[in-house]
Amino acid sequence: MDTTTMLDMCKLANFQKGKRITILGAGIAGLVAAYELERMGHEVDIMEGSPRIGGRVWTHRFGNEPGAPYAELGAMRIPAEHQHTLHYVHEIGLSDKLCKFVTVFEEQNAFMNIQGKIFRMKDAPRILQERYQGIFTDTRYSEKTRLFAAWLKTIIDTISPGNLRESLEQDLHSHLMDELERLDLEPYFSEDGENIDLHSFIKDHPGFRARCSKAVDMFLSDILVETSHDLLQLNGGMDQLIQRLVESIKAPIKCNQQIVAMRVRDDHTEIDWRENGQLHTRRCDYVLSTIPFSVMRKMELSGFDDRKLDSINNTIYCPATKVAFHTTESFWEKQGIKGGASFSGDGVRQTYYPSVKFNPNSGSVMLASYTIGDDADRLGNMSEPERHAYVKNVVSKVHPELQTNGMVADVASIAWGNYKWSAGGCTVHWSDDMSDESNHSINYLEAARPLNTLFFAGEHCSRYPAWLQGSIESALEAVYDIASYKPTTLAATKYLFCKTEYNYTLQNQQTREIAQVA
Repeated sequence: MDTTTMLDMCKLANFQKGKRITILGAGIAGLVAAYELERMGHEVDIMEGSPRIGGRVWTHRFGNEPGAPYAELGAMRIPAEHQHTLHYVHEIGLSDKLCKFVTVFEEQNAFMNIQGKIFRMKDAPRILQERYQGIFTDTRYSEKTRLFAAWLKTIIDTISPGNLRESLEQDLHSHLMDELERLDLEPYFSEDGENIDLHSFIKDHPGFRARCSKAVDMFLSDILVETSHDLLQLNGGMDQLIQRLVESIKAPIKCNQQIVAMRVRDDHTEIDWRENGQLHTRRCDYVLSTIPFSVMRKMELSGFDDRKLDSINNTIYCPATKVAFHTTESFWEKQGIKGGASFSGDGVRQTYYPSVKFNPNSGSVMLASYTIGDDADRLGNMSEPERHAYVKNVVSKVHPELQTNGMVADVASIAWGNYKWSAGGCTVHWSDDMSDESNHSINYLEAARPLNTLFFAGEHCSRYPAWLQGSIESALEAVYDIASYKPTTLAATKYLFCKTEYNYTLQNQQTREIAQVA
């Protein structure tokens, strides 16, 4: 259901107005829900546990002057097909800020560090054939097959966590090379034979994904989005979306109110929160929780059924760590790099360059390291000084300019896996536990299922984990559910369920009695 359709349904339906809703969490999901509920005539208030508003939208600015350089420590891209997100970008007057986000593999002058060999992206085909051994040089396979496999390995290595890199390697050795050999790969190489069009290949050959391990198959969906040529960003920072929503909401937003308990009752929900060292309790008509399940599982929860508790306790979260350098100049531009990303290797993974312009007198910014999974954990478990020094040393192998005295003016980083208010970068459809494939998918419908007057939203409750689109979509679904909720509906549902169960039991008993007589 698209944004307009869903909200129009809410407006046209004969919903009870004037409900009072307490929203837990001032990230994008909580703010969108507050914005829409207020427009429908409801009263809301927003409680945020952390000292800041925005959740996992976090734009760090290196200076207060206009045009100061900034880095996105959280959300940084909007896929062109994410219409919910773009709806609000347009709705709150940020359309003129939309611009292209140059992503990984798009900038051919960017660098790659493969096993200590540093080369330009445009030189990758030749280097890959020289560096990769084993199946990648096995003459039983055609040159196209070997080159395509080498590119696929490079793409996975650049973006994915370690366990998936190992899983793809195993798949290639066991059967995927044979699968590639039987396919016509020619249409998926660029005219000069230097690059592959993975998007078209996957679209034309869904059976190839089906032959990958389950985790690799699911992660390919993320890779296709991350390497898309249709990614957008907000020039001036993604936090503009948060700021405009806050300006459009009448409700108070109170920070430093840590929720520590939730109790679901038949006709209300009770919450306990801690503020300034004091414990408080509130009875709420309706509650919309956008708190990540990784944080909720540490709370005292009462009135939650087993299915819901299982969802809260077993939803998989992937760590993510970002390290940004404020540099005194954009030295990479002298090397022909206008954006995109390099692959720095050694646990640092992706190094992104800005594709927007900053005030030239204020320097520039590179997202020196963006990692997920085991790489993010390793960086996240370091102290900040250790993390920053490690990243600087690794990226300096690609960009020795970083070692120039005074080149790095400042550093900012976030380890989302260790961040108290998220305890993870995002939910994922794949996990580190390769032995249990049932863990690789998240039942987002169960995560989003309400409990009486307690409703849920956030990227963990959506088809689009890790994206703003997912948080917004789940918020809109929750808005519709809250607006359409009638207290008598619950009692009637319980009555019908009990009546049906009674009739079913009675019918079974009568059947057994007839069978005994016969």
